[in-house]
Amino acid sequence: MAEEKQQTISAGQAMTELNVLLNGTALAPNYMLEQETEKTYDLIVHIMDNLPADEDGLSNYYLLFNAWIRWLADWQNYSLNLLHRRRLLGHLNQQLGINKFSLEIYPYSSKLYSIKPVPGKTEIQIHEALDYLSEYDCKRFAQFIRQRKWTDLKRMLAEYQEKTPQSRELSAHFQSVKANPTHGNQTRGRYYDLEEVFRACSQRCFGGKMPRPKVIHWSPRVNHSTMGSYNIQEDTLMINRGLDRSDVPAYVLDFVMYHELLHKALGVKTSGARRVAHTKEFRDFEKRHPDYERAQAFIQKNAKRL
Repeated sequence: MAEEKQQTISAGQAMTELNVLLNGTALAPNYMLEQETEKTYDLIVHIMDNLPADEDGLSNYYLLFNAWIRWLADWQNYSLNLLHRRRLLGHLNQQLGINKFSLEIYPYSSKLYSIKPVPGKTEIQIHEALDYLSEYDCKRFAQFIRQRKWTDLKRMLAEYQEKTPQSRELSAHFQSVKANPTHGNQTRGRYYDLEEVFRACSQRCFGGKMPRPKVIHWSPRVNHSTMGSYNIQEDTLMINRGLDRSDVPAYVLDFVMYHELLHKALGVKTSGARRVAHTKEFRDFEKRHPDYERAQAFIQKNAKRL
């Protein structure tokens, strides 16, 4: 793991090794759990401290790995990850049998999970956004895999993602990271320039005093569920490319920009092991946007076609 900075192993290999270590920590006996947890966390912080400061030229795999390490280096996130692993591994052991499966958690942005039954084992890869699964849903997750009820599994996770805003925010976080930095501040789209949208929004809603995010960019692809995202660790703001259309009113772009800049202004609050971005305070500020109601109405009506 310590050699990742020199890229002597692939990001995929590095993530696999870290998953093995985290799974071992999560399965540690209760009397050893605290010691193993702190030891693994210290290693993650050490890896983070040795990540390259300049990420230009790194592949998307390495960008995702680096972002994942930074995310895990937050104690709240690390604790959530281990609690989730402990729950899920326990139920998978009960349903599938010890050594009959492999579990890897990744910050993939393109898929929520992958289940591959192979001779003698089931290979399971899941997105970090599933960390918020309840004890009950972890049990159902394992049962559906054992029973090979793939439609039920897909339906359960779709419902989970729909009802869990933290999951959607985490998916959007890693999706924004995956954008190659060479596309960093290329703000100009076909119809809108995000640089102009930012300046207008800052002047209109923040008195011209909102610091510009380090990177502002369009999403690599059209996204029908997420209009934008703000990566607080990287100070990166992304706007859905689907909004770069002639039939999208300027006030919609202004509102989406305002929404993401509020994340920059207000930060993320913690509640126990949960990170909460859309707090009551956030929602109250959001409603102060001059075009809040008609922008929301436009997005709700047109999201699927954008």
